[in-house]
This record gives sequence, C-alpha cells and structure tokens, in this order.
Amino acid sequence: MQWKALFRHMGEMKHYLIASTLVFVAGLVLGVQYSDRFQVFLDQQLAGMEQLVGLVKEKDNQSLWLFIIIFLNNAIKSLMFVYLGLFFGIIPLMVLLVNGLILGYVIDYQLQEQSISFILKGLLPHGIFEIPAIIVACAYGIRLGMLVIQMLGTMFTPSKNGKIAAEFKRVLGLTKPLILLVVGTLLFAALVESTVTLWLLSK
Repeated sequence: MQWKALFRHMGEMKHYLIASTLVFVAGLVLGVQYSDRFQVFLDQQLAGMEQLVGLVKEKDNQSLWLFIIIFLNNAIKSLMFVYLGLFFGIIPLMVLLVNGLILGYVIDYQLQEQSISFILKGLLPHGIFEIPAIIVACAYGIRLGMLVIQMLGTMFTPSKNGKIAAEFKRVLGLTKPLILLVVGTLLFAALVESTVTLWLLSK
C-alpha cells in the first residue's frame, strides 16, 4: 500500500486542502448567519438524518445500531465524494458547502436552546475526526475533477496531455490508501459519536 506516497502527496495537495476547508467554513458561516434563507433546503437534508435516527430507536441495542448507521452513512458518502469528483469536481465542492451549511444551521438552532458548552460536547469529540476526513476526501475529489478538465483542455496537445494523464493516474492510484485512511477515520469518529458524544450529552 502506498502510504508514504499518499502522505507525501498530501503536502502537494495543500492548496486543495486549504481551499476545501475554506469552502466548508464559508458554508458554516452562511448556515449560522442566514439559516432562515436556507431553512427549507436544510430541513429536507436533516429529514433524512432523522429517518436514520428513527431506525435506531426501533432497535434493542441502540448504541451499536447508531454506530453502524453513522459509519455506513459516512463511509459510503466518502467513497462518493472522491470518485464523483471525476465529474469536474462539482459534487465534492457542493458537498463541502452543504455540509458546512447544515452544521452552521444546527449550531444556530441549538444556540437558541442550549449553551455553547453543550453544543461543543455534541460536536467536538467526533467532529475533530469526521470533518477533516470529509474535507480530505472532497479535496481529492476536486483534484481528480480538475485533472479531468485539464486533460480535456489539452486533448490536442499530446505533450501536455501526457503529463496530465500521468498525474491523473498517480492521483487515482493514491485514492486506494486514501479511502482506507478516510474510512478508518470515519470508523473511529462513528465509534466516538455513538459512545463518548452520547455519554457527554447525557450528563
């Protein structure tokens, strides 16, 4: 497995990682500041999450099922974030913005009823693992999308196209260890969310 190559390449990806983080933060700020403008859209997004939570309530071992559902939901989406980026990087870009909006919307809503410490207890334990994993996955999806655009733009320039195609092949190969890293991080985040986060919120 190309672990060393992946971590070295992340250094080359710093601009994409920074840009992806800024898009996520921009979504978060918009979600907090203009939650009323996006309320209908965000309520629709949250409705799907509520359905998942509803499934958990029907199970005997709720903590275990919560862990399974959170992990599978995030893991499947992380695969989509990376490889759907092949369609010009549009989908992972939108994912970052929408996830930021949802988080900002939830924070704004919770601030009306809960203290900041309560919100931090509900977000930080798993969020410090989950959010970076999503940002990294999306950054690689955007990078793949940009390389596709560059290859299309240099179709009639064989020398440039060959170099870009080689870089595309290299990045695509690195998505194998990347997916394992992201899924492993999300596995740990789901474990924390279904145990530590619930415990903190119950205190």
